[in-house]
Amino acid sequence: MEGKDIINVPLEALIDGLRGTLFATSPDEAKQVLTGVHLKVQPDGLEFIATDGHRLAIVQTEIVTVKGGEEVEKVTKIKEFEVTIPAKALREVERMIGMGSSGSSVALRFDESQMIFELGEQRLTSRKLDGQYPAYQELLPKKFTNQINVDRKKFLGAVERIAVLADQKNNILKCTIDSVNQEIYLSVDAQDVGSGRESMAAQISTDEPEEIAFNVKYLMEGLKAIPSASEISIQLNTATSPVVLNPLGGLRMTYLIMPVQLRS
Repeated sequence: MEGKDIINVPLEALIDGLRGTLFATSPDEAKQVLTGVHLKVQPDGLEFIATDGHRLAIVQTEIVTVKGGEEVEKVTKIKEFEVTIPAKALREVERMIGMGSSGSSVALRFDESQMIFELGEQRLTSRKLDGQYPAYQELLPKKFTNQINVDRKKFLGAVERIAVLADQKNNILKCTIDSVNQEIYLSVDAQDVGSGRESMAAQISTDEPEEIAFNVKYLMEGLKAIPSASEISIQLNTATSPVVLNPLGGLRMTYLIMPVQLRS
């Protein structure tokens, strides 16, 4: 894409994209391409992607395209391309937005080696990360046999309360699925500290698996990243295959998390 080409991203869309993905980037500099957020520009919008190898977050947002200062009439004129931007730079963009800068959108300019964010009078220039980003679409299961719908705020509250104990035992939280009584039970058994158990109502359309375990930190961070949703769906197949969380309504976000294998 030529340097004079601009993409205008509505401020709220950019905030949603960053909030929904930055937490899932890797802190490990050895996996450099995973330390950034991958941006995919498409005719119908902008996709934000982040993974650290254990979980995957995807947010789809809207864009308006501008070329040479004039709004492009047809969105389909956008040239598709992909770029990975360091998380550190994007956190600065978040801070820039948080300072209450004027403007309802952020202009994104690209050239071969860098990306420029323009918000009102402020400008931030970032390098691009080299390397092939993982084929993340291949990680998403094509279909699911089971689904659980649950109140996001209540679920997050239960996870946060039980996380105090999970912290004492490898951060593992166990989830028991009771399709007969339409309830899920969250539990932690931390030796020498005690055990904790939380139950809550859920809409469950599954018989299997009856039990699944998660890294409590990964689960909690994913739930916090979708504050606009009152209800979420949890889609799964088996106790050891990828689990996907989606908000029901509002933000177009997909959060994939790998379950923890429980020792029998």
